[in-house]
Amino acid sequence: MKRTCAKKAFELVKDGMTVGLGGGSTVGFLIEELEAAGTKIWAVTPSQDTMELCIKHHIPVMPLEMIDHVDIAFDGCDELDVELNALKSCGGIHVREKIVAAMATDYVLLGDENKYHDKLEFAYPVTVEVIPSARSYVRKRLADLGSVVKERTSDQKTGVVVSDDGNYLMEAVFAKVDDIQNLSETLDGIPGLVGHSLFYHIASKAIIAKKDSVELVSRR
Repeated sequence: MKRTCAKKAFELVKDGMTVGLGGGSTVGFLIEELEAAGTKIWAVTPSQDTMELCIKHHIPVMPLEMIDHVDIAFDGCDELDVELNALKSCGGIHVREKIVAAMATDYVLLGDENKYHDKLEFAYPVTVEVIPSARSYVRKRLADLGSVVKERTSDQKTGVVVSDDGNYLMEAVFAKVDDIQNLSETLDGIPGLVGHSLFYHIASKAIIAKKDSVELVSRR
């Protein structure tokens, strides 16, 4: 299903475009499609892994800080709903992903039918990126919102996992979210919280791969 999804995404790419490429295996399949077809694009990516894949597959990459507009961007997600709200929690690069999304004329999420729900289920935590000096304050604010908060850790590193931009990553687990818009706006307003993995009304389109078909969905 991921390769089917990537093939559909490939149909939206034209020669000469600047294309945002996020993280994940589906984007990896898209990169393979672009190389096989010889499509001439400039890529921009928030992901170190994706950058290395682009180089491996002979796709030129522009540094994110040198770009202010992207024709179309593709990104994976952990969960997606019918309004194209999404959780993009696992990769921990959501701040840079939102920068690419903001620059893109079209921001297209890629997923399969198992990730696609009527409403977000919040089976994944909301990951937040926090400047170090706001660590304790943000933890308290997240707890006050009713979440169970933990700092992201790794077996390969002592202490808190740090983002590519040198900030701490925390995970807020919400048992239930009744108002996605309110949660997104509240998180946006917390001082010291750089960004979060809840993508509310950001995607313009989504490609949903199913067992026997693939569907291109536009936001209502």
